[in-house]
Amino acid sequence: AFASEAVAKVLPTSEALESVGLLLHIGVMLVFLVIVVNSKHLHIFLAPLNVLFSRRPDGLGAVPQMRSNGTVLDFEEADPDTDVFGRGKIEDTTWKGFLDFYTCTECGRCQSQCPAWNTDKPLSPKMLILDQRDHAFAIAPYLLAGEQERAKLPEDVLALAGKPLVGEQGVIHPDVLWSCTNCGACVEQCPVDIEHIDHIIDMRRYQVMIESSFPSEAGVMLKNLENKGNPWGVAETRRAEWIEELASREVDPVPVPLIEDKVPDDLEYLFWVGCAGALEDRAKKTTKAVAELLHIAGVKFGVLGPMEACTGDPARRLGMEFLFDMLARQNIETLNEAGVKKIVATCPHCFNTLANEYPQLGGTFEVVHHTQLLARLVEEGRLTPITPIEEKITYHDPCFLGRHNKVYAQPRDIMAKVPGVQAQEMHRCKERGFCCGAGGARMWMEERIGKRINTERVDEALTTDPDTVSTACPFCLVMLGDAINEKKNNGQAKETLEVVDVAQLL
Repeated sequence: AFASEAVAKVLPTSEALESVGLLLHIGVMLVFLVIVVNSKHLHIFLAPLNVLFSRRPDGLGAVPQMRSNGTVLDFEEADPDTDVFGRGKIEDTTWKGFLDFYTCTECGRCQSQCPAWNTDKPLSPKMLILDQRDHAFAIAPYLLAGEQERAKLPEDVLALAGKPLVGEQGVIHPDVLWSCTNCGACVEQCPVDIEHIDHIIDMRRYQVMIESSFPSEAGVMLKNLENKGNPWGVAETRRAEWIEELASREVDPVPVPLIEDKVPDDLEYLFWVGCAGALEDRAKKTTKAVAELLHIAGVKFGVLGPMEACTGDPARRLGMEFLFDMLARQNIETLNEAGVKKIVATCPHCFNTLANEYPQLGGTFEVVHHTQLLARLVEEGRLTPITPIEEKITYHDPCFLGRHNKVYAQPRDIMAKVPGVQAQEMHRCKERGFCCGAGGARMWMEERIGKRINTERVDEALTTDPDTVSTACPFCLVMLGDAINEKKNNGQAKETLEVVDVAQLL
């Protein structure tokens, strides 16, 4: 204002000069309006709309269901010739996807937080959006033209229109697509609420279900899910082994009721153990700890045992929506027939799927994570930690518990109640927490490009000089445990350093 006032004093008083200045000002604005629709500045108008239609306020929530021609795809009646399965071409993008393209401010905050990008992998969430946007702009004449008009378009436009969305010569390279862990750091950091994960899962769906093009190791996991109901392919009867181990202990045996028909009237919670919690040795320690704590607190609970099957999270995150649909409907039927109302789950992936994604298929239950329930039991005085643990402990936030569901306080509340514990936060924690590398079905895929994500996270944990690393996810237990063992073998970590679930600390 002071500059314009100074210029006004120098210039002569003239209605003509005022008119010229006003017209020039309007002219500049009109030119800008033309430029803005062909540049990143389009976000000025579209960002409020994108924020309005995002689902981020309550966490990342559920992955959108597969849609074809505007309606949710029914797999029993789907026709591969007429229905759209995921995103194979840019024109298969949803209206919200196109809104994401044109909302991007190119700030790079998503890229700066991405665990794949930070460990030298080719995935840049920013470029994933911009490459699709630029491709959409390049073939805009093709997208807007009718069938007859398309034949008259220039050869270069037709050539670009025929370019596959994903492929070695496609718009998005396969290595970009399969580097994603679905951690949600990109979505959390985006100032205009772009939902990068939805784009990746949609493209994965087409690659898996139509092209059958995905990392070979993941194929073994899918077969195991289909045939055995768990990613490891072990017999369903082994889901009950931990129950026998807990009940047959010489000191303080804990009985765990097995639900075989209907849940008893006095049952407070169904304990959803999950595949890892029932079958993976490290995760079984968490399962036993939670069962023992619930028993001590007097919480009436039961488990499904062999009747439980994988929630389908690995299949959905890989892009095999059909298998997810099959497993989810099977579990919903089992839960409804048993009359289950309230569920406690130790695995954040199971927790997220049961709470946020099963309602899409008619399975509505009250679901809590074990850290939420245990924190409440401690608060109510039903559990009182007594034995001190004189250790410096750093907590790792599981992505599907934290960013996906906004559960940050309860695990820390539990640690704060344990006498002697010195909590030490890592530089990247809570909303800015760094992934362990297991999400997005990457638990069952080899990591061949760049530095291993779990190694990067453990390097960060080691900067706090911890005695113990704690977490609240069986996948994180495995990934961080493997990286810590590697560090021990190289002499870069204390021999006593271990990773435990907060339930084990309690």
